[in-house]
Amino acid sequence: MNERVVYFGPERNLLGVLTLPVEPRPGAPAVILLNAGLLHRVGPNRLSVDIARRLADRGYPSFRFDMAGVGDSELGEGGVLYIERSRQDVVESMDTLQELIGAGRFVVMGLCTGAYNAFRAALVDDRVAGCVLMDGYSYPTARSQFEHYRARVLDLERWKRYVARRLGQTPETEGAVQGDLVVFENEQVPKERFAAELASLVDRGAHLLLIYTGLGPLRFTYRRQLHDAFPSIDLDRAAVVHFYPEADHTFTLPGHRETLLRHIDAWIDARFAGAAAT
Repeated sequence: MNERVVYFGPERNLLGVLTLPVEPRPGAPAVILLNAGLLHRVGPNRLSVDIARRLADRGYPSFRFDMAGVGDSELGEGGVLYIERSRQDVVESMDTLQELIGAGRFVVMGLCTGAYNAFRAALVDDRVAGCVLMDGYSYPTARSQFEHYRARVLDLERWKRYVARRLGQTPETEGAVQGDLVVFENEQVPKERFAAELASLVDRGAHLLLIYTGLGPLRFTYRRQLHDAFPSIDLDRAAVVHFYPEADHTFTLPGHRETLLRHIDAWIDARFAGAAAT
């Protein structure tokens, strides 16, 4: 495995780390790993580093970089809005890898905000052959709503905290943070629009790996929730979905992280190991 720092973009204001395998897999796509919100390119608890180096061991080149204004990448000139700027940054990263290593196809991967940015980039650039979206877009179904509220009703600790608050026994500092979750502000995509965009990727033949956790910011409660939310889309044709009900949003525990890495290995090999032959 070889790694090197790359500055890129029209203003050379973006910085990333290119990880190259010692024995490249012929025809393999390059994998681009995006920031999770405002976190540095190493990812939460070095998740992106773990993924990149594991991919290199399997023959896949990868590039983990900081979006403009995040980590070691500086904001460029102009007043481009975040959503458009992030999309441009991903396209710039693909242009750079095409120039540096001759990559013509890409898998774009991200967690949370990174999943949204990966999906947006796939919509505007046909070079994206696959996406790995971790705790990305999610839409409720009757079953997911029922299971979500059933879990809350049966949560004894939640009822204890509620009673304590009603009796004035909860310290103000505890009550101020109880249940709060600060997430990176992002675009709210109407269900109808997302359905059309998702269908366009499926029809284009893009491959999707959709991963959800049970302890993240989404109300995702069972593996086929997205299938039920969009029954008119043949998701089984293009997507593999994994649901880890016990895993936290950033796969902190080693067992959960190893399961995630094994699922990524299996998916990318199944979809792209024979890329050169086809």
